[in-house]
Amino acid sequence: MNNLNQLPYANDNNNFGPFLGLAYRLAPGWGVLRAGYGFHYGEIFPATFQQIRFNQPLNSKLVIQQPNLADPFRGLDLTQLSTTRAVQYAYSPDLVSPYSQLYNFTWELQPLSQLRWQIGYTGSRSQKLLYDHYSNRDHPLPGLPITVANIDERRADPTKSDIRSVENMSRGFYDAFKTTGTIPRWRGLQLEASYWFSKAIDLGADYTSTAHDLDSFRGRSQYEFEAHSELRGRSRFDQPHAFLLRGDYSAPRFRRSWLGRWGLFAVALSKSGTPFQVTAGSDAPGYGNVDGVSMDRPNVLDPSVLGRAITHPDLSRQLLPRSAFEFITPGTIRGNLGRNTFRRGPVRNMNAGVSVDWPLAKERTLAFRVESNNLSNSPQFAEPGFALTDPNFGVITNTLNDGRSFRFSLRLSY
Repeated sequence: MNNLNQLPYANDNNNFGPFLGLAYRLAPGWGVLRAGYGFHYGEIFPATFQQIRFNQPLNSKLVIQQPNLADPFRGLDLTQLSTTRAVQYAYSPDLVSPYSQLYNFTWELQPLSQLRWQIGYTGSRSQKLLYDHYSNRDHPLPGLPITVANIDERRADPTKSDIRSVENMSRGFYDAFKTTGTIPRWRGLQLEASYWFSKAIDLGADYTSTAHDLDSFRGRSQYEFEAHSELRGRSRFDQPHAFLLRGDYSAPRFRRSWLGRWGLFAVALSKSGTPFQVTAGSDAPGYGNVDGVSMDRPNVLDPSVLGRAITHPDLSRQLLPRSAFEFITPGTIRGNLGRNTFRRGPVRNMNAGVSVDWPLAKERTLAFRVESNNLSNSPQFAEPGFALTDPNFGVITNTLNDGRSFRFSLRLSY
């Protein structure tokens, strides 16, 4: 706006996005085969490119190492902020829109007159995903101790703080098997059951990434170089197992109209918990690698804890003990613990309801409905404290869902 900032990319009009779908009916009794393939393009979001407005000289963002808490700006001439060392936001000159290749295959059968069955695979390969790469970090230099106080002196460009460059640096991989059985209608009953087995992996940023704010913090590598080797891991939305059961039942009409017509409906969902990672909690000597960027991870001492689901507050500290980890030693560039190696508790949820309709005179209908969310009142626990420096490490203090609730409605239709 107002030409105050210049973006390094332009509209190139070259995103070619073909789609292809096929369906083939097999011999009688063997159902139908369906397949699809297509290119889907994302975008470079306003939240992504607007970060350039944070750069000098119109904006100064300072990172002050070891500040005096009573006077944080001691020794700084605030009238000379445009020449002060500051964070710089940059964009790769060849930045383009990310895209995904999506494909699927399904076999649809009807082995019984009242049963429909689907079995299939769906997958995607997402390329050029937006990633915020933190460069110009400090590195050990001969003759200089590794301390927080001299971080800026140990940078490749001592005149700047860290440089945050948006690049097409990440990739995402998703593969899933799915099977669904459906009873479309049998004596008033409609039923559907589905099961997914899937895996989602990325290199630090998934297909939803804007490379801004939380998206840039979550995927930070421990070390400036060789980021892919340590960031490859489960995506934050990865849930390997999922089961969904959905049904509704319409009871036959009673002979006496005042009894109304009753209906029951319910949806039950069970899914694996999503991943989270353990961090050191500090970049300072004795905790992290002191390169000016947080999100360092510790070393793992007890490999048996890897992959655990931390499912309940009463057991969380036993499942994720502090003794299973150690901070990295000064001079070590990164811990050996992988990214997103633990899981939150699973999702167990049921929503259900009852409805009854009464026919009235002159084509009017009175309907009463009761609905319940989380009927079983099952908590979905959040991740425990995951920073090794925190006193609440390994403690679950929150849930990700609400408790049981009911809603009542009465409707007159005419």
